Amino acid sequence: MLNELQKPRQPTRRILLVDTCRAAGVMSEKLVLIDDYHVEVIANLRAVPAVVQASEPDLLVLMVDSLTEFDLESLILLKNQNPIPVVVFAQQNTLSAVKSVVEAGVSTYIVDDVSHRRLPVIVDLAIERFNQTQRLNGELEQTKRKLSERKLIEKAKGIVMRQRNLTEDLAYLEMRKSAMNQGKPMAELATRIISTFDQMLD
Repeated sequence: MLNELQKPRQPTRRILLVDTCRAAGVMSEKLVLIDDYHVEVIANLRAVPAVVQASEPDLLVLMVDSLTEFDLESLILLKNQNPIPVVVFAQQNTLSAVKSVVEAGVSTYIVDDVSHRRLPVIVDLAIERFNQTQRLNGELEQTKRKLSERKLIEKAKGIVMRQRNLTEDLAYLEMRKSAMNQGKPMAELATRIISTFDQMLD
């Protein structure tokens, strides 16, 4: 069995801990107990987007009485600018705000305090849930982009068919050959064809 010195060390996680209910000291101690975390503590949730951009933490932990609309605005700004996993420990249960909390990018929302033994699971689940969501969002954006590009190509192909009196297959082959010769993606060529056609109509 490996002794403590031989065990591989886990990468140090950087955690930004926001204290709005004067409980961050206790939470910071708990986080240090479960792993070699680097914990940065601030008191103003409104400052979170700027601090995250500057220090690039791996996880955001909020200690709040409850999340206000102003708090959610800060989290939404963070989600849009620098999305990271967010764990909220709240003193009050605000069920009416659940939808808003999810839309603000909160990975885990826990009412009341927790023992340090539960924190590793909570942290790991929050990070994994965030990563999973990011992957799904990336796949969704890629699907949307491909669909948008396909629509552009279909529209441009219709223009080429009418202008050059070509069949659908020949128009597509003509576009693909032109895109390859110019070293450009089909979608970019399609955009130019549509733009040129629209200018001709003006």
